[in-house]
Amino acid sequence: MNVLSVDIGTTSLKAGIISERGEVVSFCTKQFNTEKASFIANQWYNAFCDACRVLNASDKIAAVSISGNGPTLVCQNGRTLLWNQKLYDSDTRSGTNSFSMFLPRIKALKRLHPEECNASEKILSGPEFLVYKLTDNAVTVLPEERFEKFWWTQEDLNNSEIEKQKLPSFIFPGTEAGKITEKAAADTTLPEGLPVFCTGPDFIASLIGTDTLESGRLCDRAGSSEGINFCTDKEIHAAGLRTMPSVIKGLWNLSVIINESGSLLDQYKKDISLLEEEELSWKQIIDDSFSDKNSEGWRILQTLSDSVKSALETLKKIAEKNNLKIEEKITITGGQAKNERWLQKKADDSKITFLTTNCSDAELLGNAATAFYGLKKYKSLKEAAEKIVHKNNVFQPEIKQTKKMEVFKIPQNLKTIIFDIDSTLYTCPAYAWEQVDVQIRHWAEQQNLTFAQARNKISAFRKKWSKEHEGKKISLGNTFTHFGVTIEDSVEMRRTLLEPKNFLSKDEKLIQTLKVLGAKYKMICVTNNPLLPARKTLDALGVSEFFPEIVGLDTCGKSKPALEPFEKALELTQSKAEECLSIGDRFDMDISLPLKMGMGGILVSGVKDIYTLLDLI
Repeated sequence: MNVLSVDIGTTSLKAGIISERGEVVSFCTKQFNTEKASFIANQWYNAFCDACRVLNASDKIAAVSISGNGPTLVCQNGRTLLWNQKLYDSDTRSGTNSFSMFLPRIKALKRLHPEECNASEKILSGPEFLVYKLTDNAVTVLPEERFEKFWWTQEDLNNSEIEKQKLPSFIFPGTEAGKITEKAAADTTLPEGLPVFCTGPDFIASLIGTDTLESGRLCDRAGSSEGINFCTDKEIHAAGLRTMPSVIKGLWNLSVIINESGSLLDQYKKDISLLEEEELSWKQIIDDSFSDKNSEGWRILQTLSDSVKSALETLKKIAEKNNLKIEEKITITGGQAKNERWLQKKADDSKITFLTTNCSDAELLGNAATAFYGLKKYKSLKEAAEKIVHKNNVFQPEIKQTKKMEVFKIPQNLKTIIFDIDSTLYTCPAYAWEQVDVQIRHWAEQQNLTFAQARNKISAFRKKWSKEHEGKKISLGNTFTHFGVTIEDSVEMRRTLLEPKNFLSKDEKLIQTLKVLGAKYKMICVTNNPLLPARKTLDALGVSEFFPEIVGLDTCGKSKPALEPFEKALELTQSKAEECLSIGDRFDMDISLPLKMGMGGILVSGVKDIYTLLDLI
């Protein structure tokens, strides 16, 4: 036995034929023209008809089951108020309670389109509009009795200006919503009289489709927005937490919402594709972001991964505080479930195992479970989910080996130590980002661009340049020259705009280490930053007194790994190469050339390695 399972997203309709054991027999996606969002609901019906023909569903299925984005609202002529359309404050006040997701949006629909609202016999939620088009039957799917206050109560309607007869009566998931009409049969090729079920909102379908229906389980709904959901048997309310009933009696769903998660990535994909004059796949976008850690794509990925980590930490603290069981694994559904590299990063950053299901768009599995429950194949939604949902791929957090300090050579007659500064004398990823960001922000302002637009232009150019130069990388400074910004301009930007004290503070352990080393050896810094921000960095760390001389980008107009900065360091310290030791965090910049010059070299992974130098030298 199979069902045709359909989920209406913000930008596309996804459809699949799902068997009673969870096999995905066939699958397709139909995109919407989102520029015509005012009547986008009419596109849902056309997309559904197309999907039926593509999947050749007519003689393969026992039912149709539907979910969709909510609380989207639709008039019977297809006039649509999407779930993410902003409301006025006046829509959320007067005559509506503080819980309802629908009544404020109904007020907004009436305010924006009064004539169409008045002419519409019923106002329907998103997925129920497609049910109506297929069956001529108007219903509202209430996931479970406790959801009534989040939809509307009789008291709410009595106290509002909304005509209660316009709101279809409630049914529950698993209740037949209607049957395919003669017209719908002709349009879709489905048999007339085929039963239609509706799970309602996509977030309910995803909870069923990931089998997050047992206390302690977690799921990650990664769509246009992202929700980290925790199923529990206690009703708990806390700041930053959305508490809703589960579709299973006695259980609750606690969630942390990450707004605009997928939409940020989607906009980035559109921007980069436009700049590169070709439509890039999601795999290309993710791979390119991983290969360019200075790109806007990587910044978005890191921000989203950090948000997921923070959300999970919040839920774990709540579980611990309330004596609740919480699993060390989370099931993901949505577009992000299709990229293994991205999932592995989320697992690594959050220190939790990520699982995917037998259908990455698990809402379709949830709809299938609803239909098979309604068809009496299974006794409950829980049993249906257990039989239909299978966990496929497992992404366990990798235990990364801490990068070790590498000692290449220490001169026997050591007299001088040459230190790199950034990411050597301090460890602060935020400041490392800032040294790039501050220049792009300044250039963006000059070009009347947003920060994201400027980063995207830089990323697109560097990627193109790398392709044209056999995979080599180009520095930010040299990239800027192709946009009319000279090296001198780059130096001036960093001189005037960088403020290390906003990120760094006095490091007592570093001070004590350098004090002992400075009593025995000459010490100098060689950096690719200009002298002024370099000196400000040493001041912020409290170690400026140990370095009377600095060789910077503006000292000889060249940056490491050029020969001139190291030769200048030898000149200023009156040292021979064989008496010097170069210490830094990048082999190609700080170690390789000094070794060729006859110096010693130590590659460090940050300031924690500097603390150990006293025992080493």
